[in-house]
Amino acid sequence: MKEFKVLYLYFVNSLELHLATLPTAMIFLVGKIIRYAMFLLFLYFLTSGVSNIGGYTREQMLLFYLIFNIIDTSSQLLFREVYHFRPLIVSGNFDMVLTKPISPLIRTLLGGPDFIDFGMLIILLTVSGIIISQVHPPGYLVFYSVLLLINSLILTAAFHICVLAIGILTLSVDHLIMVYRDLTSLMRIPVDLFTNPLRTFLTFVVPVGIMFTFPAKVLFGLLSWQLVVLSLVFGVVGLYLSLKFWDYSLKHYQSASS
Repeated sequence: MKEFKVLYLYFVNSLELHLATLPTAMIFLVGKIIRYAMFLLFLYFLTSGVSNIGGYTREQMLLFYLIFNIIDTSSQLLFREVYHFRPLIVSGNFDMVLTKPISPLIRTLLGGPDFIDFGMLIILLTVSGIIISQVHPPGYLVFYSVLLLINSLILTAAFHICVLAIGILTLSVDHLIMVYRDLTSLMRIPVDLFTNPLRTFLTFVVPVGIMFTFPAKVLFGLLSWQLVVLSLVFGVVGLYLSLKFWDYSLKHYQSASS
């Protein structure tokens, strides 16, 4: 409960910081809306002249893109502090984090949420809800989709924890984040549109396909229950291994005085 209270204070402080610079935050939000809307329009007009692309209808392609952005925006909202981790290590201020009576992982992973993305997330959820209401999926498929959305956030958390751990050992954070961003940007379209072995690599080796494509596929009834279970196993195992890696990196951390 103590750590939840500290986490709540981090969120409140971050919100106050954004409210203090509200005009700038609104400019960033409008810019993101324009960027997302332009690609959404591109997909709409791309699919308007054909009946389907790779077996997917126009509504399905749009929903793939929207769910991709829901997951991507949620991870940026929650884990934005990872982008500021390298200066914390290089300056030696991470020593001060370690002396605090809370988990350093909470401070470095969830200590600076980006509330600009919260406004974008509401818009994405609203548009997705409108399209889903037109598709009329069964209730149990909606439940599975929400379950896989949560699993996707667990996988993104696991990746960001690994980035933090590698940052402690090598001081390299920014490049790994950019590699992650490049890989995830491929998932603006369904992973099934890629050919093997790239499709297998993006699904089961670097599981961005599980993270960004499976929640939409299960919504359309295109995912077997075996793959749903396998996705959840990937999430649990990935989080467990990332936490073990984090513990290992802390044991090998050399402070600024070293």
